[in-house]
Amino acid sequence: MPVRGSRTAWTTAFLSTAVGAGLLTASPASALTGGEAASGSYAFTAKLNIGDAAACTGALVDPQWVITAASCFTVDGKPAQAGKPTVKTTVTVGRGDLAQATGSVREAVELVPRADRDVVMVKLSNRIQNVTPVKVATTGPAAGEQLRSAGYGRTKTEWVPDKLHAQTFTVASTDATSVGLNGSADAVHCQGDAGSPALRAKRDASVELVAVNSTSWQGGCLGTDASETRTNAVDARVDDLASWIQQTAFRVQDDFTGDGIADLAAIWSNGTLHIYPGDKNKGLAGTETQQLGGTTWKTTKHLAKGDFTNDGIADLIAIHSNGTMHLYAGDGKGGIKNSVPVTTGGSTWGTTKQLTAGDYTGDGIADLMAVWNDGTMHLYKGKGDGQFESERRVTVGGNTWATVRLLPGGDFDGDGIADVMAVWNNGTLHFYKGNGEGQIEGERPVARGGNTWKTALQMIGGDFDGDGIADIMTVWNDGTMHLYKGNGKGDLTDDISVWGGNTWKTLIELT
Repeated sequence: MPVRGSRTAWTTAFLSTAVGAGLLTASPASALTGGEAASGSYAFTAKLNIGDAAACTGALVDPQWVITAASCFTVDGKPAQAGKPTVKTTVTVGRGDLAQATGSVREAVELVPRADRDVVMVKLSNRIQNVTPVKVATTGPAAGEQLRSAGYGRTKTEWVPDKLHAQTFTVASTDATSVGLNGSADAVHCQGDAGSPALRAKRDASVELVAVNSTSWQGGCLGTDASETRTNAVDARVDDLASWIQQTAFRVQDDFTGDGIADLAAIWSNGTLHIYPGDKNKGLAGTETQQLGGTTWKTTKHLAKGDFTNDGIADLIAIHSNGTMHLYAGDGKGGIKNSVPVTTGGSTWGTTKQLTAGDYTGDGIADLMAVWNDGTMHLYKGKGDGQFESERRVTVGGNTWATVRLLPGGDFDGDGIADVMAVWNNGTLHFYKGNGEGQIEGERPVARGGNTWKTALQMIGGDFDGDGIADIMTVWNDGTMHLYKGNGKGDLTDDISVWGGNTWKTLIELT
């Protein structure tokens, strides 16, 4: 019968295309019966292995997130639940031939399902560095339109194929959350194709993601009853989910209030700590909240902020005068909680000359960069619980970092990996690109400002305008604060005078 009517009607008769076994109760799913995809094409397509005997297909929509069918994670008849997957799930991206060693393999660490359709976002343990995510469409599918699907499921002759397959389907009908597809003898979704991307070709030869596969009649697929010849399928639309996808994937490391904009924390000369909410239009909102601890913060030697607890909210790291380091977790409301000692390093942190934070390893968790009094810089990888792994020495710069005056960190080039900016004692500012492995690349001078940065008293990085690029907030020797917006290329553009007048000169620490 032709595909028509509501998604509910379709899915009561269709078979799931998620390969399932063990804990997973969805019917086994397979791969497109079409031809093999050209080598290197659709590199954003992902193969998900869920537990020991379940498989699906997905698409990389952000360097650390894959979108696929939520039905892939059905357990004992219960729909996918938000949080860590019930069974270990590995995700392979950029490997069109699974028999090869190309591409990248990551573990799935978090699920964010939709309630209104068969869609789930899957967070990867680390960002994928060598594959460009697919762009999400912003216009819906139209009847008669042709969409290209790519998947790793079964074919007519192969139970577990190694190679990615791709074939063209025709849009039969749509509703608010789904699209019905007409297949053919050479185009049918089989088991393992659940979550496979349905792609629209653009005039510039690029593609955009319109939907992900949910169910199919699986006519002609290996293992399907020979009397079943129907090749129709139902996909879940994603063309109206661009904002949800972006909100799910986007994380600001410096946000105490949960609004997606970086905030500031500052210790004043009287020893009190205050948090200042950011404002994407003017840098700071013009309000402040004094934090716990009273005037005891005057003995703090260094502050750094970042999401050290992996909850999407910024936390504080403080080095106290006795050389110990403490975590102050953010509460999501512009405040911090009581301190928890950091065990790594014990009381040796007292000789730290510079401290900055950012996601230097690409796992979405803030790490620390510390310059010691011998002039060497070291990375301390965050574990996601407010603690850190042992040090890794940063190779670039050797022991020359002792002459650095200021060391703001942040994602200044927009690749999702934290970088370092450094003001040297000659007053020049330099950009050091993070490579995602806890190391930085060689310096590149920042054109803006020349050698005038020598009169900067405080400097901190953060995404203060919500565009995904780190900016720099600077306090000058006249006590004024200015925001310098990042241009996504490791350089700075607009100079905005920030609320507070010339009162900022009495700051002890800023982060």
